[in-house]
Amino acid sequence: MPNDLAWIDAHLDLAYLAGEGRDFLTGTREAGLDATVSWPDLADARIHTAFATIFTERDGPAEEPAAYAADDAAAAETAGLRQLEWYESEERAGRVRIVRDRSDLDHEHVPRLVILMECADPITGPDAVDAWHRRGLRIVGLSWARGSRYAGGNGVPGGLTPAGEAIVDAFEEHGIAHDLSHLSEAAFDDVLHRSRGPVCATHSNAAAITGRNPRHLRDDQIEAIAARDGVIGLNLFGRFLHGEDRDATIEDCLDHVEHVASIAGRDRVGLGSDADGGFPGSALPIGLRDLRNLDRLTEGLAGRGWPADACHGFRSGNWRRWLERLLTPNR
Repeated sequence: MPNDLAWIDAHLDLAYLAGEGRDFLTGTREAGLDATVSWPDLADARIHTAFATIFTERDGPAEEPAAYAADDAAAAETAGLRQLEWYESEERAGRVRIVRDRSDLDHEHVPRLVILMECADPITGPDAVDAWHRRGLRIVGLSWARGSRYAGGNGVPGGLTPAGEAIVDAFEEHGIAHDLSHLSEAAFDDVLHRSRGPVCATHSNAAAITGRNPRHLRDDQIEAIAARDGVIGLNLFGRFLHGEDRDATIEDCLDHVEHVASIAGRDRVGLGSDADGGFPGSALPIGLRDLRNLDRLTEGLAGRGWPADACHGFRSGNWRRWLERLLTPNR
C-alpha cells in the first residue's frame, strides 16, 4: 500500500477492547457489532500505524478489567501490565509490530503500534519508568478524566502533584512524550512548564466550537501546543464534535480540523479517532461509522481548498514527522 494512502490514527483503545472481549481476528461487520475496530477493520481502513493505549480507569466499576481503586497503586499496575502483555502477545503472534525506534515505523507487513498510556497510575514511580520504556512505552497522558496520583484530569481540578513532578522528570530522562488530552487546565500548564520534550494532544477537539470544557482545547492551549511543535488529533466521538442535539457529520469534523489548523497550522493536525473508545460505532459521525470511509475527511479538506500535501499531512504526514522527532535519539 503506498504510504500516501495509509493513515496514522493517534488514539485507539485496543487492549481495553480486548479486555472487554473484543475478537480482534474477526471484522466487526462480520461479527454483527455496532463497532469499528478489529485487525481486519484497521487493514480495510488502511490504518497502518496507531497510537495504541494502555487505558486504566481510576475508581471504575469493580467488574471492569481496566478498573482499579484510586488508592491501590498495585492494582493499577496490574491492570496496566495486563494490557501491555496483550500487545506483546499480539506481537509474538506476528499480528502487530510495537514501535520502539524509528526503524519500526517502516515495518511493512503488520500494523505498527505506538504504545500510549492513558492515565499514568500503572507506573508505580520514577524507578519504574525505565522498565516500561524498555517494553515499548513512548507516550503518556498523566491523567484520564478522573485524575491520577500524578495530576488533575479534565473532570478533577489540580495541577501536578509532587509525585507528578518527579515522574515528569523521569519521562524527560527517557524521552517519553506527553499527551495533554485529558489533563486539567492547571496540569496542562504545569506539564508544559516542567517538560522540554515532545508534547501532543492525541484526541482533542476545539473548545471554540464545542463550548468551554476542560476536555476540549482552548485557542491559547492550541497555540501552546503549536509553540512546542506538537500535533493535535481529531476526536471522532460525535458529542465532542457538535453536542447531543443532533448527530455529528463530516462537516463538523472538518470545522474542527480547520479551526485547529487556523491557529496551529495545517502541519500540526491529524487524526486521533478514539473509535470504539467506550462508545459504539453509531456514536461516530454520519458517514464515518465505517472506518473504510476515512478518506471522506481528506476529500472534504480538499473540497475546502486544502492542497494535496496538506491533506497528506492530515492523513499521516504530520504524525509521522512528530513520531520521527520523538524516536530520534538525542533529539
